[in-house]
Amino acid sequence: MTKKIDAIVVGLGASGGLIAAELARAGLKVVGLEKGAFYQDADFLTKFDEIRYYTRSAMVPHMKTDPITWRPDEKTKAKVLPWASNKLGLGNPFQIPPSIGTGGGTRSWGAAAFRFREKDFSMRSSIIERFSESALPEGTTVVDWPIGYQDLEPYYDRVEWELGISGKAGNINGEIQPDGNPYEPPRQRDYPMPPLPRAGADKLFVESSKRLGYSPFPTPTAIATKDYKGRNACTNCGFCHGYHCHVGAKVSTHDLVKTAALETNNLEIRPHVRVFRVNTDSAGRVRGVSYFDQEGQVVEIEAKIVILATYALENARLLLASGINGNGQVGKHLSIHNYGWFTGVLPEITNPFMGSLQSGSVIDDLTSELIPDNDEGVLWGSPITTWTGDMQPMEVVHSLPPHVPRWGKGFKDWMTENYRKLFKIYSQHSSLPSEQFYVDLDPTVKDRFGQPALRITHDWTDYDRKTVEYFMKFKRQLAKEMGITEYWEDIPAPTYHVSVHDTGTHRMGWNPATSVVNPFGEVHECKGLYAVGGGQFPTLPSYNPTETIMALAYLTVDHLLGKAQQEGEKVKVRDQHPIA
Repeated sequence: MTKKIDAIVVGLGASGGLIAAELARAGLKVVGLEKGAFYQDADFLTKFDEIRYYTRSAMVPHMKTDPITWRPDEKTKAKVLPWASNKLGLGNPFQIPPSIGTGGGTRSWGAAAFRFREKDFSMRSSIIERFSESALPEGTTVVDWPIGYQDLEPYYDRVEWELGISGKAGNINGEIQPDGNPYEPPRQRDYPMPPLPRAGADKLFVESSKRLGYSPFPTPTAIATKDYKGRNACTNCGFCHGYHCHVGAKVSTHDLVKTAALETNNLEIRPHVRVFRVNTDSAGRVRGVSYFDQEGQVVEIEAKIVILATYALENARLLLASGINGNGQVGKHLSIHNYGWFTGVLPEITNPFMGSLQSGSVIDDLTSELIPDNDEGVLWGSPITTWTGDMQPMEVVHSLPPHVPRWGKGFKDWMTENYRKLFKIYSQHSSLPSEQFYVDLDPTVKDRFGQPALRITHDWTDYDRKTVEYFMKFKRQLAKEMGITEYWEDIPAPTYHVSVHDTGTHRMGWNPATSVVNPFGEVHECKGLYAVGGGQFPTLPSYNPTETIMALAYLTVDHLLGKAQQEGEKVKVRDQHPIA
């Protein structure tokens, strides 16, 4: 047992794993509590098992042990996630909470690593300036962030160079770079590694989108394209999203945790434990946590710093179960992504089972505030992204066009003819935070320890549907230019209501009356308690959230180590060391 604990980190994923490792390297005694396993390298030597990792979802929480309920509105009785409760497990990794175990979702993510745009931090004021306040849907709680892009830019740079992101810069200190994203915000320098090798269909997409006047650029990706800081270069194996990386090319905070524990002797990892309560003292300051150990026994540990980093949904559940919700804001302002999947068959071989899904290109011409004037009332844009590889057969079978039979000769003939010619395009439309969609504790459903399940109240609105349908027009335009012979689309109001990009449930802000945490992640009503990750986001832009989650984690670390401080309503970084 650890005699002295300076900090407890609950959840060792994208944010918690990074924070735990950084605090341990700074000399703090840290205990990391993880619901899943403390993985070893040997666990991932034979990963090419689609039944285990896709169909049976070996690394993600199951509804029998970690139930989450859902209802579309307050009039409907919630039920355990109906799309994630089949007999074989949870199926599609895009419709479930992220992986458990050291590394969390970074063990199984697709590794897209985008920075948010400057205007993404001022969504409300940007929409009002462009379209007027009356254009906002009724009941929306969209706000501006309490910090801006310039506050996070040093931390984006830190993520990209310390962890290792591959890509091609488009704007270095205001100078537009060839072949990069001309719409990206200014950055200090290029990525440390070139983009992933291009997939077979990428050249066709790039040429077609350029003919239509767009500016394609390679997807920035948290995958090594050359040996980098002990990580091996990607082998283009084609088993990426939903899978761990057997060569360690993909960024995972599991590696940070494992290395810090071995090298510092300051980080103790306790796997297979379930935290069920945050404990506070009579003054309302955090005192520690209580958890169930592997034997089901209650254990209580104490520290002056407790960091909840379990994912936006579970962070909210823990805060609510601990009675930490004095202003009623915990669980509110839920925002998620609607992907608007578009799948087509090209006349040429694309070999979509090879390489990462990120081995293609993106167009940003319609993103965020760059959304064209339109009659549909769409207020915020999205990148249009390609999915060029990492399509395993079983996953493909679950997304066939409606006319194809699911068994027999017709099924076999279609797969034989078309599987090797598939190509996907998608966008990421953000549901605007509102008063009607939130998470809270389910009044009846409990887990095996008697703890209340999280209940999600969410449905797709008319605005969400219109946005997806609006962007389908651009995808059809691109498909026609590429010569796609057959295509099919996801419905604009899909059946899922968890997207692994779920945010906003413990919103950050400077005002304790309207937010849960400050920009450093500290809970307003409980000194020493931090809730970090995507739950901090006041709004959800249209990009993948993980690089911003990691940038915020570095900001939290600097705050805890005295390198960042609040000055009025600004974030000031001091003694920021240069990054090699």
